[in-house]
Amino acid sequence: AVVSTQSTGYITNNLRMVDKSAAISQAVSELPAQQPQLVAQHLNSCVSQFRELNPKVSKYIYDNGQEYKMICLSGTIPMPYKGNTYNIPVNIWLHSDYPNQAPIVLVTPTKDMQIKPSKIVDSNGRVYLPYLHEWKPRQGYDLISLVNILCMEFSSSPPLFARSSAAPPRPKPTYSQQPSRGGYNQYPNYGQQSSTPTIGWNVSNQQHPPPPPQQTGGVGSGFSQQTLQREDTQTIIKSSMISKVEHDLKQRYKIFGDRYEAEMNALHQQEQELLAGKEQIVDILSRIEEEKIKIGETIELFKTKDGELRDFLSQHERESEENQVDKQIEPKAALFKQYLNLYAEESALDDAIYYLAEALRNDVINIQVFLRNVRTLARKKFMVRALMNKVREQTNKCEIK
Repeated sequence: AVVSTQSTGYITNNLRMVDKSAAISQAVSELPAQQPQLVAQHLNSCVSQFRELNPKVSKYIYDNGQEYKMICLSGTIPMPYKGNTYNIPVNIWLHSDYPNQAPIVLVTPTKDMQIKPSKIVDSNGRVYLPYLHEWKPRQGYDLISLVNILCMEFSSSPPLFARSSAAPPRPKPTYSQQPSRGGYNQYPNYGQQSSTPTIGWNVSNQQHPPPPPQQTGGVGSGFSQQTLQREDTQTIIKSSMISKVEHDLKQRYKIFGDRYEAEMNALHQQEQELLAGKEQIVDILSRIEEEKIKIGETIELFKTKDGELRDFLSQHERESEENQVDKQIEPKAALFKQYLNLYAEESALDDAIYYLAEALRNDVINIQVFLRNVRTLARKKFMVRALMNKVREQTNKCEIK
């Protein structure tokens, strides 16, 4: 009896999954999806975990009246709240370029439910989450993670509450334009309800297919379809909690990762600057060493030359005292000696006349003193020049002989 009941439940679930897989394949083939295989994989994974979600192709209408055919997951998702589990009706719309663009999530209350606006749900039922706003498909963002986060967020802030009998019917919601690629707008700011809402539906109110007939008697007659559904619900809640914690950890990891990455980039830049400065310092030190070697060689050369000069001076010191410079250039012949003295005297007279002129120009002497001394010096110069001519004639005659 145990095997028969469980097998019947598994067969029923498998048949439902086969029907959903066929519906997903048909929906993906009808619409021009950019990545049909990946879209079908995400949808199959989502409906296999959340069995109350059913895929379909429907028209999504924007505020401007434009209609687009999209794949929609319509159904309910479990919401744990104060020890009970409630089913929240939602519609998840997928764009044609999913998963590159985040889905659109809408809460679709029944006639006996009313939307409770909050920071994640507006008055029209549109859901705004950081997960949707920061949608990053390359980092593993997908439908299963989205639905798990929805379950956890709704458990913290229920999006619906039971409508009172006197409440007017909810007008048909209108939704905003298609969001920009890769994310959603900022969250709307809605106030909280004045009174604490009460949840008006739970798992027991959810319509399920009738359980298969059970055999009377037997040990396993207690394992009914309701027990299997309770176990599935607990598994979904556990997966939702794990997904929520994983999402929070990813957000914190991203914050710390960005901070540490910026610090590492700054340290890396400082390291590059220090390495460049190190190369410059090494180059300067090498040049200093080369200059130091050259200076040492020059000092050694100077020391060598200084020693040679000192040796030379010590050897020729006595000779320099005995041999005066004037005596070294003194002519041996009397005529040449006389001519040399006359030439020196003529040069001295020229210098005397020059300095007399400078003294006159600077008003050191008057014109009378200047003329008188110049006449005296000119006569002496005339006599010296005449005598030099006679000595030159006598010298030439001696050279001819």
